[in-house]
Amino acid sequence: MNGSLLKRYDAMTRRERVLIGVAATLTGLVVLVYGVVLPVGHAFDAADARHAEATVRAGRLIAAMRDLDAPPVRKAASGPVDRLVATSAEQAGLVLQSNQPRGEGEAQVVVPAAPAAAVLGWLDALGAQGLVVDALTVSPSPSGTVAVSVTLRRPAR
Repeated sequence: MNGSLLKRYDAMTRRERVLIGVAATLTGLVVLVYGVVLPVGHAFDAADARHAEATVRAGRLIAAMRDLDAPPVRKAASGPVDRLVATSAEQAGLVLQSNQPRGEGEAQVVVPAAPAAAVLGWLDALGAQGLVVDALTVSPSPSGTVAVSVTLRRPAR
């Protein structure tokens, strides 16, 4: 096969050889541009876009981690602690067995039976109001609820 192509090429005139050479060069350039240069360029552009997106995501993640490390901003709760606890428990749908004030900024609270998720959510809401859990006892019951005894206080200023 190669031999017949070489014989044909040798039989061509100089002008035909130049035209074949120009056509082969143009074909090679088209294949090089559309087969190599443009796909590689698109790959670099896509990699650059992915890198920029990953950099933005990493920055957001680092900012979120800094927010986690920062102490939570808590609004100061006003009024006696036992009243705040009673109001918050009523809003959370919990029934208090006892709510004993202990001085100005502390209260001992007992919840006889409640779902664990509801109690923990309620304690978290109290934390958002600026109250601190000083002591906590959680006792599970066979019915799937928990009994909770907790001492809440205002943090020392």
